[in-house]
Amino acid sequence: MLTQKLVPGIVGISTYVDFAYQKAMQLAAVAAAGTSGPINQLRSVTVTLDFNLLLGNLQSGLRDAAEEQVTVAVQGLAAAGADFIVVTSGTTSTLTAKARERVAKPFLDIADACFKPQRPAGPVGLLSTTYAAAGGFFQSAARRHDVSLVLPQPDTAKRVDEAIFGELVRGSASDRSLRIFRAALDELTAQGAASIILGNTDLTLVAEALQKTAAVPLIDSTTAHATRAAHAAMTGALE
Repeated sequence: MLTQKLVPGIVGISTYVDFAYQKAMQLAAVAAAGTSGPINQLRSVTVTLDFNLLLGNLQSGLRDAAEEQVTVAVQGLAAAGADFIVVTSGTTSTLTAKARERVAKPFLDIADACFKPQRPAGPVGLLSTTYAAAGGFFQSAARRHDVSLVLPQPDTAKRVDEAIFGELVRGSASDRSLRIFRAALDELTAQGAASIILGNTDLTLVAEALQKTAAVPLIDSTTAHATRAAHAAMTGALE
């Protein structure tokens, strides 16, 4: 029976996303271990950020303060025994430069995890916050995997931001928000995307509903990242 090799340190952002990560990681760990349980097959440590403060810092242009929040969280995870770091947000993943300098722990990046699953050949669309899209890490991962990345038009991206930060981060999505997300997916498909990454982890809350009407396969970044984290923890293979 496979036993756990590494302990993941989770930088969380919300009850909803933290739960989705824990569930996906535990299920993947149980499958990797070849047992029927127990449900706490995977040991991990988690720090959940004050996301209201983080978003306020970003919207006020206080990027250094936002990066410091992430750095303090990562330092706490390292002190608690984490062997590697899992940042559970596309937006927050753009704020790890200081943490990577100060903490000698490897980071398991969300963008690379999204390119690991089987997917159709061709360009990949990205539905995320504008912060995550502007951070460049999804673009870098696409280049490493020799894939073209397709982004929404600026007006569409603005509406997606409003739907995510106005509703989805609070755990809900109105019909209006779902229409915004579906329109963005249709736009990306029309631009040639053969599959689309849901690059905002809160989108895991509506991933199933969106896939029902999407014309192409959707890659839920939360599930992909959490599954990759569990695999790394159980096997010790971070690459």
